[in-house]
Formats: sequence, structure tokens, C-alpha cells
Amino acid sequence: MQQQTPRFKPSQKMKKRYILFEYGKAGGFSEAKDALFSLNLKPLKLIEFDSASKKGIVRCERSNSSSLKKAMEQAGFKLLKTSGSLKKLHETA
Repeated sequence: MQQQTPRFKPSQKMKKRYILFEYGKAGGFSEAKDALFSLNLKPLKLIEFDSASKKGIVRCERSNSSSLKKAMEQAGFKLLKTSGSLKKLHETA
């Protein structure tokens, strides 16, 4: 007998926002990751980070995006753009 995975209505799924940022402090991927996850805002996922340009993309919930933006600015991140899709952020990056 197969187990069915629970199905969610589209209105019950997590609404995501992607934030393109630049990490101005010295260091690479591990320093940027540690700084992001020390903000204690969940759910949060680091999608990608380029050590050469020090730019990255983080994913969060739509309801937490404003508090994440404020916390990131205070932690030394420069916010470049916020979008609901990765495609738009890759066009500007």
C-alpha cells in the first residue's frame, strides 16, 4: 500500500521572497552565512553566494521579509533588490 503525501492548497503554501544582497565586510561564504543565521529569523535559506563579487541571494517568508531586511541592514549587509522569483534577481545580478 502506497503512502500518500499530504497535499496543500496553494493558499496554504509558504509565500517566498528572495533578497539579493551584498556583503561588504571582509570574508567569504562562511562569514556571510554565519552573519545571516545569527539573526535568528526562521525560516531562512541561503540560496547562493558568490565569493568574488560578495553577492548572494537569501530566501525567506513574505511575512518575515521586512524584519529580515532591517536585521540584515543592521548586520552590515547592503540590500540590492527583493523579488518573488529568482529569475528577476538573476537578471539584475
